[in-house]
Amino acid sequence: MAQLNLKISQRGFLLVSIPLVFEIIFVSVLTSLITQVESEMRREAHAKDVVRVVYKLQRDIIDCATAAGSYNLSQDAYSDQRFPLAQRWIKQDLKELDALVANSPGHKEKLERVHQVAENGLKVFEDLKSRQAQTATLDSLIGTGAMLTRVRSLVGQLGSTTRDIIEEEERILSQSPVMQSQQRELVQKALIAGVGVNVIVAIVLAMFFSKGITERLEVMTQNSRRVAKGEPLNEPVDGVDEIAQLDQTFHRMVDELNEAERQKQQLLQTVSHDLRSPLSSVRGILTLLSAGAMGDMPPKALEKVRIAESDVERLIRLINDLLDLEKYSEGKGKLEFSQVPVKRLVERAANSVIALAESRGINVSRTIDPENISGDEDRLVQVVVNLLSNAIKFSPDGGEIEVEAEALAKSESGQPKLIEIAISDRGRGVPEEMREKIFERFEQVKKSDATEGGGSGLGLAICKSIVELHGGSIGVRENPGGGSIFWFRIPSSDDSV
Repeated sequence: MAQLNLKISQRGFLLVSIPLVFEIIFVSVLTSLITQVESEMRREAHAKDVVRVVYKLQRDIIDCATAAGSYNLSQDAYSDQRFPLAQRWIKQDLKELDALVANSPGHKEKLERVHQVAENGLKVFEDLKSRQAQTATLDSLIGTGAMLTRVRSLVGQLGSTTRDIIEEEERILSQSPVMQSQQRELVQKALIAGVGVNVIVAIVLAMFFSKGITERLEVMTQNSRRVAKGEPLNEPVDGVDEIAQLDQTFHRMVDELNEAERQKQQLLQTVSHDLRSPLSSVRGILTLLSAGAMGDMPPKALEKVRIAESDVERLIRLINDLLDLEKYSEGKGKLEFSQVPVKRLVERAANSVIALAESRGINVSRTIDPENISGDEDRLVQVVVNLLSNAIKFSPDGGEIEVEAEALAKSESGQPKLIEIAISDRGRGVPEEMREKIFERFEQVKKSDATEGGGSGLGLAICKSIVELHGGSIGVRENPGGGSIFWFRIPSSDDSV
């Protein structure tokens, strides 16, 4: 399925707006159908009202005629009171009937006839009521009988006139339930169809848009794995949206990283071959000069030569540290693992710095548990030597340095037992805010340490890389007696010596 060249925000707008348009259409159709149902219900109610009023009109006219006739014959008070009430009811019925069928052109002529018959009836009923049968003469009896005949005729005319209206409305009443049922069925079908179409449209749109997004995000995820493995990247993803822009930026970043890596390798090669070799030669010449191999030198010149020799020596150490750090950081340093007795490891490191410690009257004490660790002995010795050298450098003359090595208990999760080697000094200590930073490249507690102590700021970074290659960790904490405790932990081999 072809993907639209749209931004994610535009895709989101379409994802919302298209179902919304379908929803509006659906609601409009549903509203129309419901309106038709309501209209049919009102039509049914209207027909019921018309029939009710017509029947009431018929009853009221009969009631009025009965009251007039009864009063004519008996002169009773009840009929006298009933007659005007019936008259008012007839007029109200006519008015209500006018309001109900005023908008029905088919009933207009019938309604006029009903009015005519009702008005004539009211006159006849009035005449009948006013004719008093006090003398039973032949003429009065004949007149009353003729009037009663006329009343029956008027009632019959009213029934005939209103019958058409009633039949029309009853026809509506008989058809309305069927039509309402059909319309309700249409509403139900429209509801089901509308919801179904909306769900299908939403799912299709979501799949359409999400497919393009997820596929391209998967490509970027693969690219991130390829970068970690040093493999070439996939082709840039298509599109003009934010994902495509991010992928283009990612490709540019990787290209820049590759270029930076290439330049770094060139620099390391330059440092390794073009700087270290000449500096080694210069160091050799300076060593010969300071040893008098080329003749005696004036004291001031000899002092300058020795200073230059020290500076060259420091430069060579810095170059070696840079090369070692790069090698360990990239995981290119080859480690030769073996079972190393911790006691032998610490003794080798202490013997390497014992002369420096004795020159300043510093005692190096050792408390070592008889444990083995699995690792590269020479590299681990390098770590301990570096930590001991720093401890000696920042300890006061005549001070005390303690080296402790102990096994830490196994964790409840069953992880291997760890061996912690800690070097404690009584020096100036490390501020809390620097305890993480000093294991990074060129980080030192004070800026003057590089010049006053001759350090490069790379020793602890090298220690960290070596320890992490062994699957361990390294850190520093405060010494309760003053100074610092540098420690590192390496998994034990679980073989005691």
